[in-house]
Amino acid sequence: MSTEMVVQPSQAQQPQEDWAQPEVQETFNVHDDSTANWVIKKIVECRNYADRCDQWCAREKNRARRDEEFFLFKYGPQLRDYAKQKIAEGKNRRKSVNLPAGTVGFRKENAKLVVDDDTLVLAWAKEHAPELVTTVEKISKTALNEHLETTGEMPQKGVHIEPEREQFFVK
Repeated sequence: MSTEMVVQPSQAQQPQEDWAQPEVQETFNVHDDSTANWVIKKIVECRNYADRCDQWCAREKNRARRDEEFFLFKYGPQLRDYAKQKIAEGKNRRKSVNLPAGTVGFRKENAKLVVDDDTLVLAWAKEHAPELVTTVEKISKTALNEHLETTGEMPQKGVHIEPEREQFFVK
């Protein structure tokens, strides 16, 4: 969670349908330390509120997952047996039961390969089937910057240097 936000002019937020603009006197403007401090205080309050909302949401998601695990552990086998019974009673080929709150049923899962130990499988593939092994190439931006600083040399295409500038921030 960032405590600093860089403000770009292109990021100016336009009011959206589900967003109400905070109440501020129409004549308010930033003209001294006190008014600038008030705006910064409001921005920090908004960020803190957003952080609290994120934390609350994370707690609620964890609670919901724990509740789901509980219900699946406690009632999953009973629900499975109920679904089997209802499907067996049916006169069609359906493999699910639709209820107002949701659907229970069975679906075929194809066999699949599960890698338990990447290191062992990689060693096997290198020896027996090297075409299965891939190498990922990636440019090191740190090394490229060091090379530029040391030699002054850089690729003619694919890169550019952004000029030094001052960037406005609020933290």
